Amino acid sequence: MKKTGYLFLLFFTFVFLLNSCSTDVDLYADYKDITVVYGLLDSGKDTNYVKINRAFLGPGNANEIALIEDSCNYPFKLDAKIIEYKAPIGSSNYQKTRELILDTITVKRTEQGIFYGPYQLMYYTPERVHSNTNTEKYRYDLEINRGDTILRAETVMVGGYNFNTHYDFYITTAIESFAAEYGTPVKFYPCPNAAIYEAILKFRFAEVDPYGDTVHRCMSWSLGTYSDASLYENIDHGQYVINHKSSMFYTSLASYLGDDTLNQDIKRLIYDNALCITITAGGEELYNFISVNGPSSSIVQNIPEYTNVKGGYGIFSSRTMLEKWINFNSLNDLKRKHPSWKFDQG
Repeated sequence: MKKTGYLFLLFFTFVFLLNSCSTDVDLYADYKDITVVYGLLDSGKDTNYVKINRAFLGPGNANEIALIEDSCNYPFKLDAKIIEYKAPIGSSNYQKTRELILDTITVKRTEQGIFYGPYQLMYYTPERVHSNTNTEKYRYDLEINRGDTILRAETVMVGGYNFNTHYDFYITTAIESFAAEYGTPVKFYPCPNAAIYEAILKFRFAEVDPYGDTVHRCMSWSLGTYSDASLYENIDHGQYVINHKSSMFYTSLASYLGDDTLNQDIKRLIYDNALCITITAGGEELYNFISVNGPSSSIVQNIPEYTNVKGGYGIFSSRTMLEKWINFNSLNDLKRKHPSWKFDQG
């Protein structure tokens, strides 16, 4: 939601600057109700959320207006639902199977943002959405009745039998040595209907102080974001390959640990399954949204907008995630390279 919020805040600030050149126009006389939607369906979750807000334009500081809940939310509950369609693999003949009515709930966000908080209004369904199988595929349509207009968006589910089974996602060997320039590549089978992938490595360990108190910690290290097309160029026996520089692991861990001079009495323990490889696959709509709205290296600032929400703005897509826990087999290398970090086997 943060990315979408920034985009639309900048959009309305831009409109304000353009119109402020004229003293003959009332900037706020012609108010237009614009709905902003953000939703990513995930078949692996027991609850799916859709963020539905209204964009705002008003006098004063836009950052201050964003902190006012009434400026972002509708004063009434919208009639919103997700409609499920199913079709045989290889066919475009989708048949409606059910409707998921979206209710509202207030959730607490974990990160600070530019909009009101920490509690925010979300639309949700407690019913699971389906993943694709070897015989059937699913499409989900979002429909929002605002009273004066109906907004629509649709997405085909990513994931399914080729991506979700244990045998289709694995590390060829455990990461044996971070001392080498490159660690063991991450390999996995392509995800059906996915257009973008993100790979993250998590490293978990425990810190024990002299009094025996234990704190469990986990460092996340991004292995990058990749388009399906870029990974397909280097496909290996039907699998996608993501390489990584082992030196970056040490750099990320050093940044995560911070200044160790204050923690000389702390011991760090590594237990089994200390490493987790996470692969998140996203749909075509999500890929287009990120590609269009990402940072631009061009000096031309006429950046196009992308939305797949008809009648509004935003993104409605799907994603799925796989995790693989493996043992950390480089403890001796870690202890030799950074003895002051005091890592040992738990």
